[in-house]
Amino acid sequence: MLNPNEGKAVIRGMKKNFMPSKNMGEKYELDITFHKLYFGDCNKIMNEFNAEIIDLILVDPPYNTANKNTKFLKGRKSLSKDFGEWDYFDNPDYLQFTRRWISNAVRVLKQSGNFLVFCKLEYISDIKRIYESYGLYHHATIRWHKTNPAPQVRKTGFLSSCEAILWAVKGFDEKKVPYTFNFKSQKEMHNFIESPICMGSERTKHPTQKPEKIIRHLLEIFSNPGDVVLDPFAGSGTTTAVAIKLGRNSISIENNKEYFEIMKKRLRIDENLAFDYRIEVVD
Repeated sequence: MLNPNEGKAVIRGMKKNFMPSKNMGEKYELDITFHKLYFGDCNKIMNEFNAEIIDLILVDPPYNTANKNTKFLKGRKSLSKDFGEWDYFDNPDYLQFTRRWISNAVRVLKQSGNFLVFCKLEYISDIKRIYESYGLYHHATIRWHKTNPAPQVRKTGFLSSCEAILWAVKGFDEKKVPYTFNFKSQKEMHNFIESPICMGSERTKHPTQKPEKIIRHLLEIFSNPGDVVLDPFAGSGTTTAVAIKLGRNSISIENNKEYFEIMKKRLRIDENLAFDYRIEVVD
């Protein structure tokens, strides 16, 4: 259950008159945050949105890294990288898949918006070329170091302990900074982030769930209270969970029914929370 005391600071920060969909006549006038959870294909759903309405797009898409290998460890839970059919692609198909969702994401991003995408290190250059072809400007590559990665059972290679977070912007001018960038302390602003993978009570059954600590750090830097954050591959709903706590509005899209149900359960509200934010499920 989300903490009912978190999110109350957003009362004055809400984006008014937000209309995410071309066909959605409703407008939101109350001083609360809103959160929409869509079940379905992100490309079809994003295509229904008005252009340039999103302040921050935060994406954790399929990595094309799954395989059928399972490692059995004595006295420990077995390790499997068979995440699901959603993470199996031939390389050309994966790049085409990536090109399609990026093209739709760029259309709905504001000129002042930020674009963040998680990916495995091997795909950095491919994904960068794709979004640059749609007019985004690459700004930086951030590395997330997982301090507790899966062990190397056979000890024939390095542990897979790093993932990339690519940062791009739609509007770029060397004379001014049109995009949101909330610089914290020098110590906190390295392009290298360390944290364990998602653990404990925060962990759901989603196999590639990102820790709230990482998502919180990114939302605090690349968005402001009241901004609209879009997550096209929402998984278990971490982006929305953090957005609620930080006073951001959010739109989350997920096409896997099991994960969508996990997200709905994770974001359940009670009467106290209902006064602080609004969640609408579109499935």
